Amino acid sequence: MTDEVDPLGPSDDRLKDIQKIVGRSYDSIDWFSLEIEPDDPEVADRFRWLGDQSLIPYFRATYRGHSYTSKDMGLGEFSVHFLFWVLELFREEQGIVLLLDEPDAYLPPVGVHSLLARLLHVCLKRNWSLVLSTHSEEMIALATYNQGFTLLQVNEAGETTASHSTDDPMVAISLLSRPPVDSIVFAEDESACALARALVAAVDPLQVRRTVFLWGGDGDGYLKELHKHLPKPPQPEVRFAYAFDGDQRGTLGATKDKRWGGVFLPTDEDPDELMQSLASEVAALAERLMTTEERLRPFLASIEGEDCHDWVNKLGEEYGRPLVLQVLPALWAELHPGETQVFVEELRAAWS
Repeated sequence: MTDEVDPLGPSDDRLKDIQKIVGRSYDSIDWFSLEIEPDDPEVADRFRWLGDQSLIPYFRATYRGHSYTSKDMGLGEFSVHFLFWVLELFREEQGIVLLLDEPDAYLPPVGVHSLLARLLHVCLKRNWSLVLSTHSEEMIALATYNQGFTLLQVNEAGETTASHSTDDPMVAISLLSRPPVDSIVFAEDESACALARALVAAVDPLQVRRTVFLWGGDGDGYLKELHKHLPKPPQPEVRFAYAFDGDQRGTLGATKDKRWGGVFLPTDEDPDELMQSLASEVAALAERLMTTEERLRPFLASIEGEDCHDWVNKLGEEYGRPLVLQVLPALWAELHPGETQVFVEELRAAWS
């Protein structure tokens, strides 16, 4: 039958797509659409794509001198050929919504990114819409990063609920394993470390999971020594940056060649001063510290005149230091989105 019909493709573009996803530089590929009418009417209906005739896909490939057909392909390779064969049948159609159920199911992890990128390219070029379901961590992470992920869940009432990553950037976190660390931020002390982490988390929740925030000294002295001497290789596997307190602006010398850059935490104040400035946000603090306004208000009044460091310490003694150093910086970032965004952009610049 293949001798009696011309190959459907693939075109040069589709050939590149297939090779990149499957990970093979084929010697040759031929796609055929064979006019075969299955005996079972229900089966025949499944293969009627655009007209009345059932079209059955058949693929012939040669790789490193070895020839084989779709009957010999593994499910991963075959599913990629089959998917793009179907897309080729509909290449002239307009306004299509492409629904795919786990198209990456039989692919190795290295092929998932390529599959998504090429599907998006095809759909954007043809002005199609794309909706796909997946359990692939890489695809979920990519979709979340590009604000295209929706989490579907069944609630206690048995109703399906949908949460989109544009509304909640953390919606996919429970589905993803912790990624390997690729970035390290040094800060002056524990409060500065907590503030830097909260600022990054507010803007880029995926990046904060790949970043370690460290404080190893009391003050800026050790940071300035690191800033002078820690080398920056041409192609680093781990990126470094220094988060100096805001009150250190103007005291840091220029970054030397082949050294990592430094940034400053928001404002010209000490991080503990920023946290102390939240004392008037009683309702928000009470909710996050898991107490009531009636209980929190008199305690805040009792430490009102304290030095900012002592104020944070005493609040930590009352409600638990780990919780306080999580709540205060996160609330400050929430109330100051502009300054938070600027800090993260400067941090990215220091990393790059």
